[in-house]
Amino acid sequence: MSGQIRLNCGGVSTISLQIAMVKQTILTMKQPQLGQKIQEWRKAKGMTQEELVERCNINVRTIQRIEAGEVAPRPYTVKAILEVLEVKSEEVKELKLDGEEPAKPDQLRAWLRFSFVTGIIYLIFAIVESVLDMALVTEGRSIETGFGMLYTSVKMGVLVLFIMFTSGFFKLGQAHGNILIKLVSILMIGATGIFIVDDILTYWNGTDIYSGLIFRSIVAGSLYVLFATGFLLMARERSKLYLMTGVIGLMTGVSFLTVVFAIPGLVLLTVFEVFLLVVLHAEYKGQASTESMTLVGKAQVL
Repeated sequence: MSGQIRLNCGGVSTISLQIAMVKQTILTMKQPQLGQKIQEWRKAKGMTQEELVERCNINVRTIQRIEAGEVAPRPYTVKAILEVLEVKSEEVKELKLDGEEPAKPDQLRAWLRFSFVTGIIYLIFAIVESVLDMALVTEGRSIETGFGMLYTSVKMGVLVLFIMFTSGFFKLGQAHGNILIKLVSILMIGATGIFIVDDILTYWNGTDIYSGLIFRSIVAGSLYVLFATGFLLMARERSKLYLMTGVIGLMTGVSFLTVVFAIPGLVLLTVFEVFLLVVLHAEYKGQASTESMTLVGKAQVL
């Protein structure tokens, strides 16, 4: 973009923001926080990126890069956008009062890479866990000595790895302002922890391994549906990968909710988790690209 913005962007401005105020905001508010706030204000107005582009006469790619935190826009570019979004001057002044600091690009990239690697290991452990669960169901407790320790170790390994894997989506939701993904990530970790501890206690206490399976299926299904919805909400502005991941997650959740199709749902769950890994990898590569652009020109502006 040439850097020239029509000051009458969007027609008659409903508010008047001084360029000096915007300059001060940018100095105290670094990317990607600025882009995240612009995205939040745009969504609050029920406006798509295309609609914002129309009213501001700004390139679509420009808006995408600002909201993604890839570039630091000039003050008058921000001023034009905020005028169209009808952001009050008080909101601009109080930006730093927000309690949550989004993850910095390099920190987010590290989390995504960490979660991706642990996610792969988690899938391997999850397959081993399924084999042990099947052995327990078919052969009962007549399995040779040492199975209990192996069973417990694998279960705890699955829990730890699942926490590491899912934490990446908490960070992802935080970076993109998706509260649903953040919240469900926490709920999924909590529910998985309870289920795995219950599995271990059930084995060592010798109680009925089938008790509570219907309840678990319904809880898991509900969480998967909510988690998938979070990806569907982001699909419009991210990529088709988010749409595909959301659809598969939705199918997985519905399968568990029916209880009857919970077994086929396990297959869908594996596919869903593979897609989640792909999402982490795609976001990681995107963050790597952003970081490279920053190194080439830290002072890049529109």
